[in-house]
Amino acid sequence: MKATYRRAIGITLTLVVLVVYSFFAASVGALFADKHWTAQITYFAIAGLAWVFPLYPVYKWMRRPDPDEEAAEKPPEAAAIRKRS
Repeated sequence: MKATYRRAIGITLTLVVLVVYSFFAASVGALFADKHWTAQITYFAIAGLAWVFPLYPVYKWMRRPDPDEEAAEKPPEAAAIRKRS
């Protein structure tokens, strides 16, 4: 799959996950409405960063180079041997 397609799929998936996650985090955050302000800050700091971890594999997948690009970057074996001698 080409990198442009992977990026389009990854961005779309990221947007969908962020919308669902924000509703979930806000719903759970409503439970902290009557708690002490330090508990609220702690929850929202953790919830604000926690979305990154499930999406990290998607970002790694998006950044993977195309197989065609990898082959184009590698010199042929004969050229590599000539350069060494």
